[in-house]
Amino acid sequence: MKWTNWVDAVFPYIEPLTADEEKAQKASLDRDITAINSAKFSIEPERALDEAQRVAEAETERVRTAESKATTYLAVLAALVPLVITLQAATWEDKSGPAPEGLKLGTMFLATMYVAGAGYHAFKTLQVSGFQRVVEGEIAAAWRTPRPLTNLTRSTLLASRRSRDAVNAKVTRIKVTHQHLVRAFGAFVLLLSLDPICYAFNSVGVGALTRTSANPERASELRQSGPQAIEASRAPETKPSDSGQASDPEIEGQRLTRPETIKAESEVRD
Repeated sequence: MKWTNWVDAVFPYIEPLTADEEKAQKASLDRDITAINSAKFSIEPERALDEAQRVAEAETERVRTAESKATTYLAVLAALVPLVITLQAATWEDKSGPAPEGLKLGTMFLATMYVAGAGYHAFKTLQVSGFQRVVEGEIAAAWRTPRPLTNLTRSTLLASRRSRDAVNAKVTRIKVTHQHLVRAFGAFVLLLSLDPICYAFNSVGVGALTRTSANPERASELRQSGPQAIEASRAPETKPSDSGQASDPEIEGQRLTRPETIKAESEVRD
């Protein structure tokens, strides 16, 4: 896969024609013009004129559809501009949620580029250039000849064929505009979802930590002390004797080796 295909997948664009493609396009136009001029429309002139007008109407409808969609897309873009300004102000003033600022700025930049690209191609679609049609002069000139319907058919077909490249360019630009709008919509959805996603992850993390231990301070001490402290905390506690005195042999030995302790205890008992 070429690098241009990767670029087109991320940011759609219209690749210009190469020199060979331009020559082939011009050669195709010359062949079609030669075929139209050499055609004999005098056999069924009425039907030939109907077919020529049908072709011309189809090309006109393609232009009308492309320009109508371009106008609609521009209205959608105009509605997106306040959203871009609001999100940008919230990000710069740090009034948004816990999502990383760099990620939000990158997503916003990508969405802005898609909006700008869609607007550019929509305006280029509305640009009038290279479209031909049969007007009053051609009709009057046709009726100054012995075969007016034949000449009118020829003029209509020539105008439609010479306008085809311009019509195809409009259709291509409106397709690119649509692709940019789709990507802009996805970028805005991602941008608006970043903060809720971060909130959700933070809530899940806090809930898991709360369920780990009912005493957060004790859980923190156990995590810092290591596994030995955790095992020690799980061991059963030693119950004192009924007399309330410790039964540790070392403590009893200390009492036996220290007579002053025994004497003090006997005095307390008396």
